[in-house]
Amino acid sequence: MHIVRRLAETLLTVALALCAMGAKAADTPVITDAPVIESIVDRGSGAILWSSANPGAQPSLKPGQAILLKGRNFGAGPITAARPGLDPPAGGSAPAGGGHSVRSSPPEARDKELSKVLFGTVRALERNLSSYRARIDAGTGVSSVLARLQGKTLDYFVEPWEAVPDTWAGDIYSWNDGEIDLTVPITAYEGPIQVIRIPTSANDVLDVRTGKPLLYQDPNTARVTIDKRYAFVDVWPIERTGRTVLASNAVPVGIAVGGGDRLQYGSVTSSDPAEARAATQALATAGTRRLVKATPTQRSATDQYAYGEKAFWAWDWNLAAPHFVLGVDWDGIFGFDFDRKEPPLDAVVKGVEYAKSGIPEPKTEAQGYLFPVPAVDGSAQQMVLHKALIDRTTGEGIRPFTSFGAVPLLPDAGATKVVAPSAAFSSQTFADPTPYPIQMAFQLPPPFPKPLDGGETRPTGWAGYVFAQVAAPVPGEHKTVDWIGFNCAACHAARVTFEYDVGGKKVSRFFSGIPNPDWRATFLALSGRTLGLVAEEGLPLNFIRQDYPSGTRQQVAAAGETSGMLGRFRNALDTFLARHGVALSKQKVDKTLLLYNLPPGSTESTLFNPADLPGDYANDYFFSPEAIPIITNHTPVRRALSRSELIDGFEGAYLHGEEPEGARGPMSARALQDLTLYTSTLHQDDELLRRIGVYRWLAHKGHADWIGTGVNEGTFVSFGYQADDLLKPPSFPPHPGPAGGLGAMRDAATGGRAAPSTPFTQRFPGLVPHVAHGAKLFQDSCGRCHVPGNAGLWTNEDMQPISAAGGSDPVGRFFSPTIWQRRTQAIRTAILQNLFWVQQRGLLSDGHIVSDAPDNMDGLDLLVRPERCEAPVNADGSVDLARASAIYKKLYTIRQGADHSFRIPSTGMRFELYTRLSSDKPGVLEQIVAPDANRRVRAEEERLVARHAYFTKMDDGYYYWDYQKMRTTYGILEFGLDPNDPRSRARIGGLPAAPHPWCMPGGSPQSDIDDLVMFLLTL
Repeated sequence: MHIVRRLAETLLTVALALCAMGAKAADTPVITDAPVIESIVDRGSGAILWSSANPGAQPSLKPGQAILLKGRNFGAGPITAARPGLDPPAGGSAPAGGGHSVRSSPPEARDKELSKVLFGTVRALERNLSSYRARIDAGTGVSSVLARLQGKTLDYFVEPWEAVPDTWAGDIYSWNDGEIDLTVPITAYEGPIQVIRIPTSANDVLDVRTGKPLLYQDPNTARVTIDKRYAFVDVWPIERTGRTVLASNAVPVGIAVGGGDRLQYGSVTSSDPAEARAATQALATAGTRRLVKATPTQRSATDQYAYGEKAFWAWDWNLAAPHFVLGVDWDGIFGFDFDRKEPPLDAVVKGVEYAKSGIPEPKTEAQGYLFPVPAVDGSAQQMVLHKALIDRTTGEGIRPFTSFGAVPLLPDAGATKVVAPSAAFSSQTFADPTPYPIQMAFQLPPPFPKPLDGGETRPTGWAGYVFAQVAAPVPGEHKTVDWIGFNCAACHAARVTFEYDVGGKKVSRFFSGIPNPDWRATFLALSGRTLGLVAEEGLPLNFIRQDYPSGTRQQVAAAGETSGMLGRFRNALDTFLARHGVALSKQKVDKTLLLYNLPPGSTESTLFNPADLPGDYANDYFFSPEAIPIITNHTPVRRALSRSELIDGFEGAYLHGEEPEGARGPMSARALQDLTLYTSTLHQDDELLRRIGVYRWLAHKGHADWIGTGVNEGTFVSFGYQADDLLKPPSFPPHPGPAGGLGAMRDAATGGRAAPSTPFTQRFPGLVPHVAHGAKLFQDSCGRCHVPGNAGLWTNEDMQPISAAGGSDPVGRFFSPTIWQRRTQAIRTAILQNLFWVQQRGLLSDGHIVSDAPDNMDGLDLLVRPERCEAPVNADGSVDLARASAIYKKLYTIRQGADHSFRIPSTGMRFELYTRLSSDKPGVLEQIVAPDANRRVRAEEERLVARHAYFTKMDDGYYYWDYQKMRTTYGILEFGLDPNDPRSRARIGGLPAAPHPWCMPGGSPQSDIDDLVMFLLTL
């Protein structure tokens, strides 16, 4: 299946390369020759394993085996690569302010590209990923209690430097135009091999503060410390890519999957002392000697898949213990152990915390609800009574699905069964080398317990939420207790109920990798005492300097006068503000209201932390929802996820504690490899997901006749599948989809070829002309950035500047750019895949493209429609709203009344929340009033909103999100640059009139819009 897909991509890449060149910027090198693999050679023996002279041969390779790819047009090789071992990526430099890294970045040759070698859907790793084991500042029950009573902030990101850490060593030794010297990656399990080049342009992302190339630190090592300083401080420019993706021929190969044939250099954390010593020595000398990968792992590819699957579905990612310490009452939220007598110490702590928050302790509901215990096969066992806390917003007992999007492992209404991976239904054991749990920064002597080195998780009955075994916090109790945490599946898996046969029978199936459109962060507010929910909180320093909100500087100065601190700084106000401004601006805030109005299917990385928190997650007072990304085909991408888009692939993005909503601490190299292998298989259900989405969109748009008359969902979806295929969870090796289908139809259309004559096209010929026409429209309107040929990603992986001074063609954003986007001052061109399932949580990186249709089925229509971008700009940069389209004004201006824009109520008004699960309009994203009519907005809740940037309070009492205000003032609060000041206007530039200002040409008929959307749904 991969070979066919790669061959199709190669053909269309060559066909479109010349077309793309015509639109290329003048400063982008003109490169039109695609790479060609002519032979594969075993490096050790010199034996030719495959050559173009014998293209039908299919060599068998072993992970870890050293090979040479020989050919032509390979280019200069990948940017930010590293010699396998312990070296950091090349091309970095020491920061201008001084300091040096314990291992400095080596120099990098010119003309490097965003290149990669693919084995199936996994990359030969371009860099080394070292795991510096994290520690956390709360270890036992007593220390946790003290920390919480003192309001102490917990530090999850203490990562002490080690000379030879646990490391996933890279695979690429050298790369030139005619030869690539590499090892087969340990995550590989299938072919083909393909070389992909994405040439870089002559441009870097520019820093709006200086006008020079922006320099960015490697996020994977940014928190590693040595002698009370950071161990790695080098910085890199962010190179932009051109508009061309060049893919080589796809060479069919077999990859050994048995544990005796999967080779590594060993493991420094091995329980075998001899292996650990040998691996340590090999890594320590890898800078001068080749790192030989010749030790059998004794773990098959199936073993790796199984471990990755249970990490995705059954590990708690070290969240159970921190959430307990923070005061997230998961047992009460889910209704477990409602009849358990509370220990006296817990009661004391809760009393103090509720007194500090000013929120009454929620009561437990009287009646409760029955919920089945899942059996290992997914069937329901006995029913168990749950009595949950009463949600103070609804006045009713918490129901996990409607409250925060925890999906029950149960069939939906009308479905015959539920299908999910077996790891979701059964207990799982985790032990070293998985970091379970994070090491504690300090330990008390016996009889206080030590943290576990391993343990068991067991399902709660909701997808992604598990009981995790941890050491009992108080001496004398049981040795272990079970606390609840969540994992990847909570956000990156969704339940889809669909017809699976021609008779219309339905099944509920969980698909890993697509976003859960109903996940919400409201769980942080449900107990009412979570650390940080209600607190005295200061403003960011730049807000104080810019007097935002108005009167802040006067408040701080008055507090300084009262305390006597201001007198010493009478002639140096800025110095005074820098030292004392944040502390003196503190006011009591409550984050409940804003948490409840985060769009479903999104996260916010900084909202829940205080502004003076050390590290990367301090509340920046910018409202920056980040839509949950899709990861069904993420492993081929070199720039992965929004928070580390410079030099990280998917693997690096999940190595360290970069995700405040997810992993706490680094993964071991082995566990990370297993997770990567597992996620590389999630594409296996793409065709099925496409068909379900296409059928539903056609029905919604009134185009059911495109697939014929009287065709039900089961007939369309199941065509070409074996009878039981749709009733099984994903498997390993990935099962091939049916021959032909929407994917094959799309590939033919993109390459300008006639659709292949397959049973699918013969059965549904009416789709062919619409997909073909849509492909042409896509190339014309989207192909500048969303290029084919990049392993099915449909992106050139360019970093699009947010504002104009960061480079040409700014992409902008509707809600404030996230802290990570502001640091890179750019947003990566998105991966396009399974867009029907992405649009459910709203489109673009902040999810703001939302229509009135159930499941946002008009979202893609709204995104590409020309009227969205029809907004003439005046000479001063403001939008001429008199000439702007009605759709533009609906999306991007303040609207009051029944059809209102995004808003938040103020003190004393009825509490409102954002949901897709209201009883009146199921599946429609909307803000609704809270069911409890007595729930009113507290002053502390309003204060948090008022202090956030770009909310404007109108005469109806609501705070409205003011996109036009952000457009005209962007840069003042973010960088201290006023776009209205002639001295800084050229530096900060401006935001586009519409975020992602690329739409179809004006006057495009609805038929063209429909054909383009039809094509997008096949990606």
